[in-house]
Amino acid sequence: DQRGTHIEVEPLCVLDFYVHESVQRHGYGKEIFDFMLLQERVNPHQLAFDRPSQRFLSFLRKHYHLSASVPQVNNFVVFEGFFRDRLGE
Repeated sequence: DQRGTHIEVEPLCVLDFYVHESVQRHGYGKEIFDFMLLQERVNPHQLAFDRPSQRFLSFLRKHYHLSASVPQVNNFVVFEGFFRDRLGE
């Protein structure tokens, strides 16, 4: 977590996804991601992102205001609030 405490969790993980160049900037990526959030009943800050690309990180920052990541010892990226919901903080 933000204090350096090791916490083992099994979060819902998201891989990068791709929207074909011919239909980018039409809102389809956000529509897909919002549908997934609704189906999984989660908020974006509750997810772990497996090796997100810079474009995906920009997407998350733009649409979901996720920018302050919490450093991890693995390839996952989590954002502020990820541990709060698990620890009741």
